Amino acid sequence: MLCRTPRGTLFRRDYYNREIWKPALAAAGLLADTTFHDLRHTFASTALAEGVPISEVSRWLGHKSITTTVDLYGHLVPEATGRARDALDRAFAPLR
Repeated sequence: MLCRTPRGTLFRRDYYNREIWKPALAAAGLLADTTFHDLRHTFASTALAEGVPISEVSRWLGHKSITTTVDLYGHLVPEATGRARDALDRAFAPLR
């Protein structure tokens, strides 16, 4: 199971930070004060920047409502308006 010792007990936070989290950050070349929540935000921001629909990002993050996701990350997809406009322009363009 996740976050359990071989005996099945939960990891203590100080042990996890010292023996697992901090070494993983160092191995990945990340700053020592990087939090797990920072990684969550990085995931969401990167997914949106790469064009993953905000509804999918919302589902992956486990938000109860897409409104939460839009409130937190909506500013990261300002090009969505342009994409919608371009799609409509293509859809209604005269046939050539």
